[in-house]
Order: sequence, then structure tokens, then C-alpha cells
Amino acid sequence: KSKQQSSLSRILDYAGGHKKLTLLGCILSALSAVLGLIPYVCVWLAARSVLENWPGFDRTTDLARWGWAAVWTAVGSIALYFAALMCTHIAAFRTARNIRRAGMAHVMDLPLGFFTGNQSGRLRKLIDDNAGLTEDLLAHKLPDLTAAILTPVAGIVMLFLFDWRMGLLCLLTMVLAVVCMCMM
Repeated sequence: KSKQQSSLSRILDYAGGHKKLTLLGCILSALSAVLGLIPYVCVWLAARSVLENWPGFDRTTDLARWGWAAVWTAVGSIALYFAALMCTHIAAFRTARNIRRAGMAHVMDLPLGFFTGNQSGRLRKLIDDNAGLTEDLLAHKLPDLTAAILTPVAGIVMLFLFDWRMGLLCLLTMVLAVVCMCMM
């Protein structure tokens, strides 16, 4: 028995050399998601600094440093996400082009009798629309799914680093949410 390929791997077969660009885009999206959590850490560090020096704010000297760190990590996260989308868009457009070419090559090999029952405009629309759907999947949904999976995991890991009780509480609520969604 031969193992059947998943839909995503079949689509990525059409990507050719651009498969690595799709993977790079997903990695950059994941890094962007993790970097997007750092401003919250900076806010926590600034709040901790203020509370440690309460009420003497003149001893609090690192607020500007944490503020700028939050700004620059947020800007870095946006830049990484932009780079991720550039990679995935280029790969998606090339993949869709290859799917269109393969579809048209298949249509060219069909017997002439096939076209008496099938309109050429309908076939073109079918090939073009389905190739367009792969663009949306590869360019947007795949990198966003990567970030959506990694963000809560990275957030819980970060909470465990700050306080194991907070990490455990968030992990418990996440498990309860998944159980509730599965029961629906």
C-alpha cells in the first residue's frame, strides 16, 4: 500500500523551489509572534521597577529603557511579520502559477469530445479559482496558523518562567477550554 499524500504536501509539490520560501515565511511568522510577546514582558519589568521603588520614583531609572525595548521589539515583530508575508506571498503566487500551468497542460491532453459537454469558460474558471484558493492558504492562513499555535505556547512558557503558579493556572484554563470546545 502506498501512503496517500496530505493536501498541503500535494499543494507544496507544485511550489517546486519555492517550498523553502513558504517554510521560511512560517518560521518568520513564528518568530514575529514570540517577539510580539516581549513588549508585555517589558511592561511587567517596568511595573516591577516602579513597585520596587515606591514611593520614591526618582530611584526608578530604567523606565525609559524598558519603554524603548517594548517599542523596538514591537517594531521588530511587525517587520518580521511583514517579511514572513512577503516570503509566503511570493511562494503562493508561484505555486498558484504552477497549478494553473499543470491544469492547463492536463486540459490540453483531454480528448476533443470532452469539450462538447464542458464549456471552456467553466474549465478556465475552475482552474483559476482553485489556484486562487491556494494563494490564500499559502500566503495568509499557513503563517497565521503557525503564529496562532505558537503564541499561547510561548505565553505559557513565559508565565512558567515568571511564576510557576501562573503558568500552571494558565495551562489549566487552556486545557479546560480545549476540552469544552471538543465537547461542543
